Amino acid sequence: MIKDIRFMKEDYVKEVLKFIPVKRKIFEIGAGYGNFTVELAKISEHVRAFEINEDLYQILLKKISGLNNVTIIKGDAFEYVPDLDEIVFSDLPFSKSKEFLLWIAKNDIKEIYAVVQSEFYEKLTSKPGTKSYTGVSVIFNVLFNAKKLLDIPSEAYIPQPHVHASFFVAKRIKNCKMDEQSLTEIINYMSKRNSTSRNFSQKKIFQLSPEEVLRDIGLQPC
Repeated sequence: MIKDIRFMKEDYVKEVLKFIPVKRKIFEIGAGYGNFTVELAKISEHVRAFEINEDLYQILLKKISGLNNVTIIKGDAFEYVPDLDEIVFSDLPFSKSKEFLLWIAKNDIKEIYAVVQSEFYEKLTSKPGTKSYTGVSVIFNVLFNAKKLLDIPSEAYIPQPHVHASFFVAKRIKNCKMDEQSLTEIINYMSKRNSTSRNFSQKKIFQLSPEEVLRDIGLQPC
């Protein structure tokens, strides 16, 4: 087994796939051993799957042999942009979650189905005034509406991690993107969460709505 790579057991893969729209084009990030790739191909018009690890890439090529609706690309998916008609699907290592968020924020991605660590999902969807409300929360809530679809226990994976996961769908609610500088400013500003707001003097930073955070920083709300 390749170090730091986990894969989801077949029964849980089937549960996840129940929520994926059929006959659509899929942009799969971090295909790994291909346990999702092959199953996605059965219900999708086309799967464009990315894998950066050479050993896993070679395994994938063998697994998809005979499938004419799958394209495997060896490389970093974050260096690519999905087509407008592609759904993004991700079951990345949990350590890549923040990088994943920044990537979807910078690109015009309309629909996402992703598995992340449960704690990170809570941060994504946290509301103002809560302990887990951070820059990640602001960025995500400005751009997306999300719905949790499944709670995934740690025993769903081999090897088994020490944390649980959440599978969710997110759809873009505003037709805009954020550049690298804006994303960095939001995260840095929210790291001072207990400081007083610049423009809303009765509030601490962590009490501001996402739109108020943007105005405090001087960014135009989308």
